[in-house]
Amino acid sequence: MSRKDKMLDAKIHDPYMDKNIYKDPTICPTCGLVYHNKMWKRDAELAKQLVSTKEVEYKDCPACRKVKDNYPLGVFVIKGEVVNDEKRIAEIQNLIKHEVEKESVSNPLARIMKIEKFDDRIEISTTTEGLATRIGKAVSRAYQGELEFIFSESDKFLRVIWHKD
Repeated sequence: MSRKDKMLDAKIHDPYMDKNIYKDPTICPTCGLVYHNKMWKRDAELAKQLVSTKEVEYKDCPACRKVKDNYPLGVFVIKGEVVNDEKRIAEIQNLIKHEVEKESVSNPLARIMKIEKFDDRIEISTTTEGLATRIGKAVSRAYQGELEFIFSESDKFLRVIWHKD
């Protein structure tokens, strides 16, 4: 496994995470996340409670803004002969779905934005570089192959490439 993920620990500013643009409380009208006590949470009961007791602001959360702007922070790329193995790709997609569900428990802003299939690869765009990393490591653990991390030092962007023939 090729590792070029040393930059992953660096704290590079995510332009969509500026907390100054969100008042407490804010509810995302697109996905229903709640910004309260300086955190985004998936909590329908809290949203209901806040609406009934306080003046609430409605503004898209950082993840919904990234999706609308097509601004991924991570891309997981599947390459190799495995791209043409429909059964294996279905298994990998189930694994990825499971990893997204696990990640969203601790970070509800981590989402898959889109999945694109090309002749020689599949690209999965994510709202966070952490989700792309998690997906890449899980797929590599389950199916072996080669894993490479390419982090852009000028932008907050990570490309995780997994290759399997």
